[in-house]
Amino acid sequence: MSEQPSHAERFNAHAAAHDAAQEQRRESLFLRFCDWTSEVIGWTLLFASGVVKPNASFLPSWFTGTAYNFPLNLLTTVAELFIGFLVAAAANRSQRVLSTIIDGIRTMLDKVETGVEGQQQLIQQNLALTQEVHKLAAELHAHLMASPGPGA
Repeated sequence: MSEQPSHAERFNAHAAAHDAAQEQRRESLFLRFCDWTSEVIGWTLLFASGVVKPNASFLPSWFTGTAYNFPLNLLTTVAELFIGFLVAAAANRSQRVLSTIIDGIRTMLDKVETGVEGQQQLIQQNLALTQEVHKLAAELHAHLMASPGPGA
């Protein structure tokens, strides 16, 4: 029968596999291309080849001129409002769910408290009845010991 590896060994093997996969992802062609384009040589070749002229802009004129403020600010403002409303809606939804959960917990606690009170009452009744049975048993025992026997 083969011995199974310990939890620590399985964890270390899993961590090593994860590190190897992470290393492979780091060495992907896309990431190497990104590293290459971020180098000074890449930017120098970009300008030297004439793809981007040093005195010109490849961006639209409304974006590079003074008119860029309106469309850019409009887009960001609308996006911020949209995101704000989404966050508020999510917060409200979470609050409603949380309130429902808290109400359920409160209801359960009330039921448990009622059950505990009922159990305490039943325990008190049981103790009183047990004491009464012991008292009656003692009286019966005393009565039987005091009365003359059948042959007397």
